[in-house]
Amino acid sequence: MQSLKSVNISGKHCDIVISDENVALWDAFNSHRATIAILGNENIDISVSKYAVLDYADIDEKYLEMVACRYLHIPLCIGRIDNIKIRELCVDDFEILSGFEKVPFDNKKELQEYIDFQYDFYGYGLYVFENDKEVMGLAGFYNEDNSCFLSYVIDKKYRRRGYTFKVCEYLLKYIHKIYDITEVCIRTDISNVASINLAEKLDVIIVN
Repeated sequence: MQSLKSVNISGKHCDIVISDENVALWDAFNSHRATIAILGNENIDISVSKYAVLDYADIDEKYLEMVACRYLHIPLCIGRIDNIKIRELCVDDFEILSGFEKVPFDNKKELQEYIDFQYDFYGYGLYVFENDKEVMGLAGFYNEDNSCFLSYVIDKKYRRRGYTFKVCEYLLKYIHKIYDITEVCIRTDISNVASINLAEKLDVIIVN
């Protein structure tokens, strides 16, 4: 079985070959097309496709959008709250984020390596949130000691206005719905009253 889906993202076009046959997947790979493997009866060579599903019915518009964005190196938008857009990171974010406090990337190379690995391996990670004018902050998840942790940083001018709570609340619902992760921790110092209050409001586990 073989199917071709065409997806347009931000004015860019991506053809995605969907198949349960190694020959079709290899042909698509060698033709520099995006692929989704269906793990059917044939012994599929998963090295030829970064994305795989158990059944064709598992592929919806959201999944196709995700594959197209990753293939085209376009940051995937995972949602909006009011006028705030929440999306995956891109290398161009480095200059802005480097001006924030406690951003975990020292250079563009580190950020690119994070993007290449994190979203494909875990499916989730840190996300930029922005309004129509500029990047407001960074929020999302990282894994440590087999636990999922919530992390965030926001531009000083947007603090104490409820934005961090809105974004983190959305992200917690997102990771629960999409990845069935219900237990999330946050690491903070006991002297950080604002962070403690936010953690309690979000109902996440506080780790010192």
